[in-house]
Amino acid sequence: MVADRPLGYVTQTSVVSAASPHVVYETISDLRNHLDWSGQRAADEKFKLLSIDAPDGPAAVGTTFTSSGSAENGTFHDRSEVTAATPPTTFVIETDAHLDRKRGKPWDAHFIHRYDIATESEGSRITYTETIERVNYVPYWLQPVVRSIFKVYVNRADRKQLENLARLAEERAGP
Repeated sequence: MVADRPLGYVTQTSVVSAASPHVVYETISDLRNHLDWSGQRAADEKFKLLSIDAPDGPAAVGTTFTSSGSAENGTFHDRSEVTAATPPTTFVIETDAHLDRKRGKPWDAHFIHRYDIATESEGSRITYTETIERVNYVPYWLQPVVRSIFKVYVNRADRKQLENLARLAEERAGP
């Protein structure tokens, strides 16, 4: 299947970290760290990263990788590419996701994951914007009547994972 139907669904959340923008950026750009803050530290077993196959070290524009994870209704398998990498302020990943659903037909979507990092006080503000750009079909959770309810769930889950990212960056920064 191909995600060729335009959608343009956007969510955004942000958190503050005591870590500097440089440390936050380094934590995000080392793709293997995603398995820690979005996988091992995930608050919900039904929404977490399970595996990532990415090169060691900081990713740059053009770096590609694959990952898999659990979702409320199945397992996703992703192919991703870094499309923007501007230290220490911006990191963007575009993902072609395939969700094998337990109930319902498989769902394909093209996501844009954008991390903006700005200095705030002695640390950073990390803003995550998630855009579902295209889909192969619009599932029930993205239908107009349900979207606003789903957005609350997504923002809550994304905020928890961003908090995990912030804590990991702080740990990497040290005392």
